Amino acid sequence: MRSIHNQPMVKTIPAILLAMSLVGCGSETPEVHQPIRVPNELTPLRASHARYQDIANALADGFQLGYRGVVTGCVQMPGVGAMGYHYFNTAKMDDPTIDEMDPEVLVYHTGPDGELKLGAVEWVVPKVAWEAAGNADPPVVYERQLHIINPVLNWYVEHAWVYDSNPLGVFADFNPDVTCP
Repeated sequence: MRSIHNQPMVKTIPAILLAMSLVGCGSETPEVHQPIRVPNELTPLRASHARYQDIANALADGFQLGYRGVVTGCVQMPGVGAMGYHYFNTAKMDDPTIDEMDPEVLVYHTGPDGELKLGAVEWVVPKVAWEAAGNADPPVVYERQLHIINPVLNWYVEHAWVYDSNPLGVFADFNPDVTCP
């Protein structure tokens, strides 16, 4: 499995992601025809968040587009793929703990029908809050260490593409089958 984290282009991500978080999206995403392969360890997570395939449920449970004015647009990296729109739960973001079964963010993208489609979940914790809580090492979910993709935001993150197939892997940040119009 190829990981985007080790690609040279990732070193240019910080400024690009910050700029892209301000860009809006709205066109359709190519339809993915291959079945979604979710590792057995992620099956309970996928099942527990299935209700969020309807964005109305996410909104009712406190998820909202962006976090304190950032990451409000569709996040993409031309030539690599996209993540989509990040719906944050502010209470979870403000709590410096990480729970494998309770990610802070739901990641949606525009589906073929023009509706928002849940593609991934994401664990996010600001590095400053994590360290202020007495943690020296980065957080870990499903035996994967969270990483900082954008030093400007300085958040530890990890994605899990549990609702969309991702040729780069279930834990890749970007998905080449997802686009921001």
